[in-house]
Amino acid sequence: MSKKKPTSTFSSLSSAFPKSVKNTRELLSNSRGSLKNIINHAKALLSLQSIISDQYPNYPADDIRVASLNDSHLELTTASAASTTRIKYSQQTLIAALRRQKPPHFVNSIKVSVRPQFQKAAISTSDTATLSDETARNIADAAKYIEDEPLRKALINLADRKKPTK
Repeated sequence: MSKKKPTSTFSSLSSAFPKSVKNTRELLSNSRGSLKNIINHAKALLSLQSIISDQYPNYPADDIRVASLNDSHLELTTASAASTTRIKYSQQTLIAALRRQKPPHFVNSIKVSVRPQFQKAAISTSDTATLSDETARNIADAAKYIEDEPLRKALINLADRKKPTK
């Protein structure tokens, strides 16, 4: 009885690639067509990101991001309105700096928008939210005068919440 050597997924995948390709770097550097265009565009975006970080050294690296570059139109996103305003006021200086690079980046216009930082807010749940007796009475009294039926029911349900007992 001969034992068969189990084949791994990796070995079956590696046999599907041409033997002339030694590693990923070689595959990417010898790419043609659409893949080459994508790689060149990604390199241009990384280069722009580096230049912009150098132009605004007082800002954290993550504060100003290159969003896209299409037809000499650069789009940036920032973490704050203050950063956006500063870039808008200095965009001609930034465009000139991009054109001075070797090789030059031909950017004719810059659009800057604020990318809000999403933070988890402390959300009170129904377990922790309580109403005082006076607040509950005020809500119930106000609900009596509401003509919108779903809103009135919601307010009555809110007013009927009981304070947790200790």
